[in-house]
Amino acid sequence: MTSLTNGATHARPAKAIEQAAAKTGQVQRDLTVAEAELHLTNTVLERALADQKKQDDVKKAVEQNSAIQEKVGDAAEELQEVTDLLHAEISERERLEKELERRARL
Repeated sequence: MTSLTNGATHARPAKAIEQAAAKTGQVQRDLTVAEAELHLTNTVLERALADQKKQDDVKKAVEQNSAIQEKVGDAAEELQEVTDLLHAEISERERLEKELERRARL
């Protein structure tokens, strides 16, 4: 069990939260790029197939691609919420650590 008065015991968990926040931010950026790339691919496919008779398999693939694009976008939004929660937790932890230091000096 970690002590509330010993800042050293919090170093590892605090660092883990900060690392998690950084990683979620990077994953969120990667998902945003993937969503944009899927959108571009879908647009190109839709335009190319508009002039031809869409075969069922290709049409289904385009529809699946669009569904995946939407899921990637949703995942990016959810991950942003997680990132925001982690940043809030980091801020709260820092505030509490400062308060503990202040009280220890009294």
